[in-house]
Amino acid sequence: MSYTHLPYLPLEVWLSIGSHLQNSDIKSLRLTCSQFKNAAILRFDRVFLSANPLNIEVFRAVASHNEFRHRVTEIVWDDALLHRGQQRTEWTGYGDELLSDEDEPGDTKEWADKYGDDFDRELNIINNQPWQEGGPPNWFVAACDKNRSCLRQRRGSDAERPDHVARDEQLLAEPPLKELWEYYQHLLRQQKGVLADESDLHAFSFGVKQFPALRRVTITPSAHGHLHTPLYPTPMFRAFPKGFNYPVPRGWLYPASSYGVPALSYPWNEFPDLKERYRGFRTAMRVLANEPNHVSELIMTSNQIPTGINCTTFKEPCEEYDNFATVLKSPGFRRLDIALLVGGDVPLELELCWESFLNGRLRRALSEAKGMEDFRLHTTMKADPWGDTTAANGWGNGPIDRLIPLRRVIPVENWPRLHHLEISRFLVTQSDTISFLTALPKSVRSIKLSMLMFLDDSGDLSDLMKEMRKMICENTLWGDRGLATKPKVTVGLPMAGNREFGRAHWIEKEVQDFIYGNGNIPFLKDLRSETPLGCGFFRDSFEPEWDRPYDRIIEWRG
Repeated sequence: MSYTHLPYLPLEVWLSIGSHLQNSDIKSLRLTCSQFKNAAILRFDRVFLSANPLNIEVFRAVASHNEFRHRVTEIVWDDALLHRGQQRTEWTGYGDELLSDEDEPGDTKEWADKYGDDFDRELNIINNQPWQEGGPPNWFVAACDKNRSCLRQRRGSDAERPDHVARDEQLLAEPPLKELWEYYQHLLRQQKGVLADESDLHAFSFGVKQFPALRRVTITPSAHGHLHTPLYPTPMFRAFPKGFNYPVPRGWLYPASSYGVPALSYPWNEFPDLKERYRGFRTAMRVLANEPNHVSELIMTSNQIPTGINCTTFKEPCEEYDNFATVLKSPGFRRLDIALLVGGDVPLELELCWESFLNGRLRRALSEAKGMEDFRLHTTMKADPWGDTTAANGWGNGPIDRLIPLRRVIPVENWPRLHHLEISRFLVTQSDTISFLTALPKSVRSIKLSMLMFLDDSGDLSDLMKEMRKMICENTLWGDRGLATKPKVTVGLPMAGNREFGRAHWIEKEVQDFIYGNGNIPFLKDLRSETPLGCGFFRDSFEPEWDRPYDRIIEWRG
């Protein structure tokens, strides 16, 4: 076929071609001739928002366009602010959640005075000194160095995949430190202006009114992803100079430590200034609860990094809780994906978190969503939070009286349309999990159970799967459904020895073969590895190209 005949391809073919192209490529194609311009359609189903004027400018431009605004179905709010100064070290105690130099206890922050320990002033002075005359401060240089190290660590010994090559090109193009610092300061000045005039908050309210097809609002602390691997192609990220290296921020309350220990769940009503860490969440809830809209899906996930909406939001009455419950009560609301921060090191702090789940307020809010079809709950619970395990070897997950019964939190009996259910990082028992699964409505078609931690002497994954299989054979679990309508069950496990947030071990086919057929049990007991080699896949929620089967070979070339 000659070039002159290309514009006369059927529209369906053009749409198929366009689905594989980025908007930047579609723009180039549209510039070639008028026929291409009419055939290649730009995608505006999703728009981005953050405390950055370029993101806001593009957001408002789409919201004001008489054609494009009708295509938007999702708003993605990057709820992470760029670091304004040095971040605290990994070995400080309470109050170390990525606080900048503007947030030290000496700056009369009531919450920091109560929870913070003494900061090393001498080290602070050293790290804020310039790396060399006229250059950036030491803390900025250290953050850039750490990014490069993390990039190499995440790659490991992988082959030259195209995405690795693209990141290598970015590394080779990295500007001098002085230029990096100058551009970063420019971004900070822009961010300060947005925070002062609240133009991001006003833009969101405007967009909700202007997007008649808006159905989903996503609020994320993880939009920046990793160096040269952002989670979303926002205008801000695409405008970065090639090779731009900077302190990659995480939103909400986030721990300075890289060991996965969650930040402290501060009492929500006690420290109003800490609520500003949840700028996007609070604004979105207020606007969606009070402005006419058709939003039916709310996504507030963290991509498996150890943070989430502060669980103490559900401890006592507050405006944010009321707005959240109102949003879920909206007619047609069908999906909630929520990550909850659960963190504390002393009994009083942990009891505050547990009460936030057990007092019924979260359950009542969830019960308002009568048409729920898709529910995903993630937490940052850790093993043996009280340090009172009764396991003989001292490596248990805590005594059984620490259980938060799943049905005390998730009102599945109120959701007759529920289609997909996901629970991640919860302290459970085998009997309570079975009771919960038995209570699921007939509409459920898929279940994901990931990072579950079984309390002491209450079962394990292997025994849970065996009991599920036995009950399915006896028709006491989902016995009222045919094989075609029984739920697909997926299990997620942490990767042994892995500290890369977002990476996990997922077992799908093997679970199905075992509980519904004659397959082998995919979980081993009393062995170092929890699954046999070749069972399941490793996946990375930040880097889909990294996915690989579970094998001895760390490097993957397939």
